[in-house]
Amino acid sequence: LPERALARDGGILFGGFSVQLLLQVGWLLLALRVLGPEGYGLFVGLTAVTIAASYLAGPGCEQLLIRRVAGDATAMPRAFGAGLTAIILTGLPLGALFLWLLPAIGLAAIGPLALGAILLADLLLGRVANLCAAVYLATGAAQRQSLAMVAMSATRCAAIALAGALPGPLDLQAWAWWYAASALLGAGLCLGLVLRDHGAPVFPARPGEWRDGAAFAAEASLTAAAADLDKPLVLALAGPVAAGHYAAAARIIGTLLLPMRALGYAVYGRLFRLGEADRGGSLDYARRVRPVTLGLGLAAALGVLAFADLVPLLLGPGYEDLPLLLRLFCLLPLAQALFALGADVLSATRLQPVRLALVGASLALTLLLCWAAQQEPH
Repeated sequence: LPERALARDGGILFGGFSVQLLLQVGWLLLALRVLGPEGYGLFVGLTAVTIAASYLAGPGCEQLLIRRVAGDATAMPRAFGAGLTAIILTGLPLGALFLWLLPAIGLAAIGPLALGAILLADLLLGRVANLCAAVYLATGAAQRQSLAMVAMSATRCAAIALAGALPGPLDLQAWAWWYAASALLGAGLCLGLVLRDHGAPVFPARPGEWRDGAAFAAEASLTAAAADLDKPLVLALAGPVAAGHYAAAARIIGTLLLPMRALGYAVYGRLFRLGEADRGGSLDYARRVRPVTLGLGLAAALGVLAFADLVPLLLGPGYEDLPLLLRLFCLLPLAQALFALGADVLSATRLQPVRLALVGASLALTLLLCWAAQQEPH
């Protein structure tokens, strides 16, 4: 790696992501067993839409905070206040819109109250937690950043464990409230950590300060849509059981991205600081990090090829189709990590419109391939 500090921060974040990995694996195993393939498939199909939409709440507030604080550390209270203001002012009307829109397109069979709980968790509480993690990303506090990221996973895993331990089956309507409660607790922990370390935020009187975040928000929403659009499409085309298998394979593959995400988070703030002075500095730094990214991605692919057959032993005989799906997905972590590294350089060097165009092209290709798959005989 280019410097010892990057190795240290990457190691700390990897430790946090390792804890997060264990929590995500625990959550996945419990959710698949407690909700079953059908319930899990319905839940993932719904949250694929709500999470993609959540990036429109507080448009680009995390990236705007990082950009401001990278140039002036004293701007933290005002940048944090601007982010919270943006989340509240845009998240509430966005939630009301999706509370009306999702039933109209057939993605809200769980009922309006339970749907409202999921929208609250994803459009407001999850965004607050992400903003808190961005505070520590901007200040280079890797340990605090790890704590903030682990908090949401820990509370969600605890929620599914407690809900599954109660007598009687857990349906999707009841789980929506557990999901919202876990998001509330996780966001509260993250917010308390930031307030203790950085003091109270300064709330700006001019919401126009976050107007520049529209390009960041559009890119993040398109990225999430490109990553998760396939899940509701599988739900519509093949039914909830197949969607549950498919979503489980995608979630397992997603956990293999954690080492590369740890490296990416450690690099992200440095790219912005270098990009403020010289675009070439950010690009050169990314080139020096790229071999490590390649090594981690290839190691993940080899691990999938070698150990995919063990997965049905953990999840039960109903998941015998997962090894084939996992092997088809094995190069995805490598591709996503390299794409993210290059995209972060574009953001750091103020070429966000180029990044947005690339993500838009990726989403268009996803839609085209899904349409082509729909034309094939089943």
